[in-house]
Amino acid sequence: MNQNKIVYSALVAAFLAVSTFIRIPLEPVPLTLQPFVVLLMPMIFGIKPAFMGGLVYLILGLIGLPIFAHGGGIGYVLQPTFGYLVGFVLASIPIGYFAKYKKIFFYLLGGLLGLVVIYGLGVTYLYFNLNYIQHKAIAFRKILYIGFLTPLLFDIVKLIVASIIANKIKDRF
Repeated sequence: MNQNKIVYSALVAAFLAVSTFIRIPLEPVPLTLQPFVVLLMPMIFGIKPAFMGGLVYLILGLIGLPIFAHGGGIGYVLQPTFGYLVGFVLASIPIGYFAKYKKIFFYLLGGLLGLVVIYGLGVTYLYFNLNYIQHKAIAFRKILYIGFLTPLLFDIVKLIVASIIANKIKDRF
């Protein structure tokens, strides 16, 4: 990885950490600015810097820096929202893949696929965590409402804004 990509990876990790604290505190899944960062960074910097930056962010939080929505530390893997964090890292792959075509349609397509990854992992882990770790016996339809339907409109708006921004600055990075 060249020096620019290392710097871009560090920027991704920093933006993810900061975007955690711009939020609407809903429980158990707060609405944060993180999905916007997760969508925009691979559109601008590509797969590798976005993936590596997301991975660095995840590792820093797991070793104890309080950069997740509810703190940090290795015990965070038992938080209901941990699946979303893993989804943030993996979503950079489809988003960055389609972003290389540098057209608004492909930014939107990659972003939608990225949201599928985020929600797929996030909702699945949320269900597993609340039902089998916390033993709360919550129906899957309620989990879908809490972890998917509630934030979906906000994330679609974030996707549209990220795609427009990426399209405007597509030839600068």
